[in-house]
Amino acid sequence: MAQVKGGIAQGLSGKAGGVVFVLRDGKTYIRSIPIRGKNSWSPRQQMHRVRFKAVNDYCIKYKYSLIPQIWNLAGARGRGYHQFLKANMPAFGLDGHLEEVEKLHFSAGKLPLPQHFKAKRSDDTPSKVEVNWLNDTNLSQVYSHDELMMVTGYPDHRTAPIATGVLRSKGNALIDLPDGYETIGGIYLFFAAYKRDGYSPDQYFGL
Repeated sequence: MAQVKGGIAQGLSGKAGGVVFVLRDGKTYIRSIPIRGKNSWSPRQQMHRVRFKAVNDYCIKYKYSLIPQIWNLAGARGRGYHQFLKANMPAFGLDGHLEEVEKLHFSAGKLPLPQHFKAKRSDDTPSKVEVNWLNDTNLSQVYSHDELMMVTGYPDHRTAPIATGVLRSKGNALIDLPDGYETIGGIYLFFAAYKRDGYSPDQYFGL
């Protein structure tokens, strides 16, 4: 890497043609941009690219729904999509296939999840889900109006967040699975603030 001494390039940084200017310790250096062809990627790098593309294709479906609604609130400004992608990466195998649905995430935020949070399919009515939790007596009353939310579906398609109408203060709920989703294998539950200005992380429950 050559150093630039004076001249028009002094203080520049960034790419220009086939070279890149690098500013380091107040000095400008110039180096050529490495040429990388398709065959120069290692097998591990190629698998990472395949996996990243698969996760990105999955996440982009929520670019105008979950991400502006929930994830832009949870992360730094303008970083909601990045946070959503990063959170869902562990659910995908190295070959890009969705392998562990329980590792998917549809909500994030600072609202707390309750203690002893449980959910199971109703024995009497399989299209309903019994949900129970224990409210922390030390938790601020401001959280008592948080509403229980649900996301459910199949690996290739999920519902939008569904408001159950049940408040955190109740401590239990009997919720209906949406039409067409009665045989799903699991649900993701979380809480939304009364004004929808904050959310909790979600938790997966197999049914």
